[in-house]
Formats: sequence, C-alpha cells, structure tokens
Amino acid sequence: MSKQFIKRIVYPVFKSRPDFLILGAQKAGTTSLYRYLSQHPQIIENNTWKEIHYFDKPENYYQGFGWYLGHFPAKLRKGNKLTCDATPSYLYYKYVPQLIKQDLGSIKMIAVLRNPADRAYSAWQMHKNFSMASHESLIKIADERSFSEAIDQELSSDFNCTEDLYNYIDRGKYVDQLKNYYRYFRGKDILVLNISTFSTDLEYVLNRVCEFFDIDKFSSEKIQNLREQKHNAGNYKMEKTKADQEKLELLKNYFAPFNESLYQLLGERYNW
Repeated sequence: MSKQFIKRIVYPVFKSRPDFLILGAQKAGTTSLYRYLSQHPQIIENNTWKEIHYFDKPENYYQGFGWYLGHFPAKLRKGNKLTCDATPSYLYYKYVPQLIKQDLGSIKMIAVLRNPADRAYSAWQMHKNFSMASHESLIKIADERSFSEAIDQELSSDFNCTEDLYNYIDRGKYVDQLKNYYRYFRGKDILVLNISTFSTDLEYVLNRVCEFFDIDKFSSEKIQNLREQKHNAGNYKMEKTKADQEKLELLKNYFAPFNESLYQLLGERYNW
C-alpha cells in the first residue's frame, strides 16, 4: 500500500483524533501547559512535536486529514486518554476556527494569554535570536531590526499586517481573535487562561483545566513537582535598553482599549 493510501484511508480508521486544542497565544506559555498536561495520567502526548501546524499552514492542510491524524497515537494505544494539538498560532489566524469546526466539529480548546506588550517583546527577542540559530529555516525568519524599529514600522500608517511575518502588535489583540472563535464555537468550550497565574497559583490553573476536561485533578505532590519544572524558557533573554522600555510603555498604552474590551468579553480582569 502507498503512503498516501495509508494516510487517506487507513489512518482515519485506527488513528485517534485530538480531544482538545491549545490555540495559543504565541510566547504565552503553551509549551509549559502542554508539558504539564502531558504528565497527567489521563492525557497522552501526540506522536510528534506539540505544534502540528495543520490548520494554520496551507502546505500542511493540503496534505489532507489523514496526514493530520498521522501525528496522533493509534486508538488502541490511546485508550481512554486525551490527546491534543498545541499550536500557538491557531488563535491568531482568522481562517483557522472555520477549518477546525469543519474538520473536528465541536471540540474543547484552551487559549493562554499574556500581557500583549510583554508578549510582543518576547516574540521579538525570539526572532532576533534566530539570526544565531544553526537551522537555516530559523535564520530565514530572523528579525534583524531593533525592537524600537519593529514597533515603529508596525505602527506606521502604511503597515500591512497581512503581509508581515512577525505582527508583534496585531497578535496581541486577543479580543478580536476570541470573538472570531466565538462565531464558530460556544464560549463554554474555550477555556481562557492568563500566563501570570502559572507562576502565582499553578494548582489553581491546572485544577481549572482538569475541571474543564472532567478528569481527575493532579495530586498535591505532582503539583509541587511541576512547580519546579521550566519549559521553553528561552536562552535569548536580553537586557532591555532605554528605547525598549519606552516602546513597552507606548505599547502598554496602545493596548489599553483592546485589553479593556477583552476584560468585558471574558468578565474577568487581568493586571495588564
């Protein structure tokens, strides 16, 4: 049998589908959440890296649903456990929720949010550091600009976010992204978390997730063990310059009305 036949015909029969999605946001703790949850006895990792990028990358989507299922464990191996796709750019792209609804139907999802100004700076640091990467694919998407230059360009009147790779600012407009998802999914099927609570009250966060999935809570001993773990912290931290600080203050003011709309949408306020 050809590989295409196996993916198209055989995989849908014996491969499991994802039970939930971690949508994003980028640089908001999705790797940490995925690693925490993968240590739960009722959750199983997928067969590949957490980020499958099926719904957001056309070159992957065009390979078909069988290709997607190939990233998940066989139904027999999975049993009654839950598995997920954790791709942090699903939240951002406007066309993604419609594709998810079309291919997966109603499914539970988690969105992890972060102060959008801090998220923008962290994303810039990551892309800036790619210039020193060993992989050609990362070097190609490195950002050689300073943070100040990047933000000034995105705030300029002629900036087109649909043609930009980075979109440090637009990715932080969470209220628009969530409203887009609410067009296709019930609000109760999307759990929204704030990354800051990962460090201040990890037990509360994980208990919320377990209740959301209707699975057993983590033990106190396991919670303590998870508190000592760090995932994808990044080795690219750079000291903020005066210009960086000034741009972060500018962004804090810029995002204020978007954040206020987000708080009203969620019925919950964050200290942003």
